[in-house]
Amino acid sequence: MAIKVVNTLKYLGLSSIVFFTIISCENEIESIGVNLVNNNNFSTNKDTSEVITSNKNIPNVPTNNVAQYLLGVYSDNEFGTLKASIVSQLELPSTGDTYNYGTNYGIDSVLLVIPYQATKVEKYTDGKPKFSIDSVFGNADVEFQLGIYELKTYLNTLDPNDPSKPAIYYSDKEFQKGDTPFYLGNFKVNPNDTVAYIKRYMPNGITSYDIDTIKQADIGPSIRIPLNESAIQQLFVDNASGAEFQSLDNFQHYFRGFYIEAKELTSNKSHLVSLSMVNAKMIIYYSKDEDEGTDATTGLDINGNGIKGEGIVRTKHNYEFALGSIKTNVFKRDDTAPHQSGSDRLYVQGAAGSMVTIELFNNVNLADLQDNNWLINDASLIFYVDQNAASSIAPEQLFIYNYTENLQITDVMTEGLAAVGGLLERDSNGKPYRYVFKITDYISRLLKTDEPLDLVTIGLKVFNPTDVPIAINDVKIKDSSWTPKGVVLFGQDPVFGDKRVKLEIAYTKINN
Repeated sequence: MAIKVVNTLKYLGLSSIVFFTIISCENEIESIGVNLVNNNNFSTNKDTSEVITSNKNIPNVPTNNVAQYLLGVYSDNEFGTLKASIVSQLELPSTGDTYNYGTNYGIDSVLLVIPYQATKVEKYTDGKPKFSIDSVFGNADVEFQLGIYELKTYLNTLDPNDPSKPAIYYSDKEFQKGDTPFYLGNFKVNPNDTVAYIKRYMPNGITSYDIDTIKQADIGPSIRIPLNESAIQQLFVDNASGAEFQSLDNFQHYFRGFYIEAKELTSNKSHLVSLSMVNAKMIIYYSKDEDEGTDATTGLDINGNGIKGEGIVRTKHNYEFALGSIKTNVFKRDDTAPHQSGSDRLYVQGAAGSMVTIELFNNVNLADLQDNNWLINDASLIFYVDQNAASSIAPEQLFIYNYTENLQITDVMTEGLAAVGGLLERDSNGKPYRYVFKITDYISRLLKTDEPLDLVTIGLKVFNPTDVPIAINDVKIKDSSWTPKGVVLFGQDPVFGDKRVKLEIAYTKINN
């Protein structure tokens, strides 16, 4: 008990010392502050500087080796129409034995399967899980046309012009495709597409002997597109023992992949869905006869009835062809986007859309500002959203960078992306309001009299996860962008009043 008291007193004593030390320091600091203010040694001010902005179209972006791929059709009165299709190689199936289909084989079904990115939200009344599909842009109730074609353009792994570098495929590249589709029909996202029912057939291809119920391991929803079985049999089954299937290189020269094409139907105001494509695959379901030996007691006759002693049974199989390592998006845009809000506004959209360039300190002698000997407390570049614009897909984050040299802006490397900001702020009604960027370090170094940074043009674009630097020397801006969201901002026109774009600098000046 005594030990506890001693320890308690010891800690109380230490706490008192710390407490009074803090009070003493606070008094000292307070006194210093009062003296400085009273002596008028410093004055704090705010400078609001006009900036010059320009809209720029983004003609294309790299779309292979990315995390997300867009599929569908979306139209916006501000940004026009975007049609996004997917091109992909196909891999050979991983089999422990030779790729063949056996005796009296028959194709039961062929599916192209692309898992959605989905979130389990609740359950239906019957207990089945209910999902919400992530990253759908536009009206998910409006269908678009989906066509699956044979790709006729060979996809190189290496750059043909410089084989020491990997090939880069851009969003505006033209690809050749076959004339006859494996599938052509109407499509819209379906969060309830979690099960496939596969009918299994006898050798005559007419009599069904069983129906399989196939679910994914995680029971999540997937796009499941039935492909033309006759065409697949001709390409993948009838010549399975040929040289085309003896190596991956042979196979990918023989069958170059799929062109998954999206087009508008009666309305282009449909939707886009973002897909990871990691587990996308084509599955060939087939049945074949197998000899189980003369002791077998159960087989199936041509009508699917059980027979004894024959030793022949009908067995179920499938081959999975994963979509290959090279996948890329094809973006087709309406270049005559109406920009309904007017050309004096700023249009920022991802996925090979548009961006903005910003010129700071226009018509200002930078040397005069440097001679002011300002201590920069805060520098904020502020963009206000045109809330009357027709677009309703404002991105949650925008990104600024050194456009002149295509590098990270100083503050991203010194303070981190979170400190720079650029997140969408909303007003009290929940409507998109503005984006604020902190560029204090850049402005401070720009206004230094001793070896200042160069004045550069700043770029403003939709934030993409690849914009985050992963190392101290990762300063080069990557061009990838798979987010189709866009926002209309007020430009520098004085008619916009307090909502026009501005650079606000809070500084402390040393009074001589």
